[in-house]
Amino acid sequence: MPSLFWPNLKRRNVSAVGELSRVLHWMGVIAAGLCLLLATEFAVEGWAIHLSRDLIVTALALVLGTRGLRYVLARE
Repeated sequence: MPSLFWPNLKRRNVSAVGELSRVLHWMGVIAAGLCLLLATEFAVEGWAIHLSRDLIVTALALVLGTRGLRYVLARE
C-alpha cells in the first residue's frame, strides 16, 4: 500500500514514455500538495468550506490518477 503514494523505482531502464510518466506523476504530486495547502487555508479562514472539500477531492484524484498513469506507462 505505501508504494501507491510513494512509488519505488523498480526498473532502471525505462523508455522515454516511462520517464515522461515519472515526470507527470511527480508534477501531479506537487500540484496535489498545493491543492491541499490551499484547501487548508480555505478551511482555516472558514469562508470557503465547500471549495476546500472540492480541492481535497481534486488533490486525491491528482495523486491517484498520476500514480495510475505511471503504473501503466512505466510499469512501476
